[in-house]
Amino acid sequence: MSKWKFDSKLAPNFVDHARKHIPDYDKVIDISVELCEDLYQKHSTIIDVGCASGETLKRLHSKGFKNIYGVDNSQAMLDECPNDIAEYTLSDTYPTNFPPMDVIICNWTLHFIKDKVSYLKSIKDSLKIDGTLILSEKTTLDPLMISKYHEFKIQNGVTKEEIKVKEKQLLDVMFIDDIEWYLSTLKEIGFSKVNVINAHYCFNTFICRK
Repeated sequence: MSKWKFDSKLAPNFVDHARKHIPDYDKVIDISVELCEDLYQKHSTIIDVGCASGETLKRLHSKGFKNIYGVDNSQAMLDECPNDIAEYTLSDTYPTNFPPMDVIICNWTLHFIKDKVSYLKSIKDSLKIDGTLILSEKTTLDPLMISKYHEFKIQNGVTKEEIKVKEKQLLDVMFIDDIEWYLSTLKEIGFSKVNVINAHYCFNTFICRK
């Protein structure tokens, strides 16, 4: 069985797929955009790390943010992004060709990266003083939480067979660390304040202030 890929087969329908597989998908994006509005100005620099087909960037742009950026390691996903609202780059690492950021959004991305510490350090170093990281991650494989998570998927039209297949495809592709790891690591690398702002079954969203 082939490994999970964010390829040209998935990219055109990624948002629909995400809504079926990620609890609070739209809610977390809206929270991310609202925090940008609350804490920063419309000219602030904002990047979406793992921007996929650009859903978060579209919502930021619709609220008047113009200085926005996107990075993803899938060209198929970037091909689905609207060209005229953001500057994009294809990269497996945090891009060094972009300016320092006021906000870095990294939702449902870091759990696909094995060396999370190095990536988080790059993110922290790329934030301006008083910058903010919004981070959403899958943080548990606890059987009860997984069971409830699968119920969520089934309620959204995902079959049990599809769930089994995706679990196998994600082996050695998704790397899960628990919430305690994130809280301690984020503080150890230099974020002054770290808080959980959303939680649903296996997933947590953090706001981290530099």
